[in-house]
Amino acid sequence: MTLYIEPLGAAILLVGIVVGYIVYKHTPTSTAPASRGDVVGAIGTAAVVITTLVLLLGGGNKTTTEGENPARETGTSTTR
Repeated sequence: MTLYIEPLGAAILLVGIVVGYIVYKHTPTSTAPASRGDVVGAIGTAAVVITTLVLLLGGGNKTTTEGENPARETGTSTTR
């Protein structure tokens, strides 16, 4: 199975990963002075950045072309 990722989606994912990595590297942990980074904070920040960019840039919009048939509604409609 081949999964195609649009360039906009790939760019959004890449930006989220980079921001998460930066947060991980630059947040100190209080438990061990030798270790660095907060994994939960980095994952949360990356998720927020990805979600915000998808909402702002419209990465989830998929429109149907003339060749595609949209799904039919299952229900009865009465027209008079």
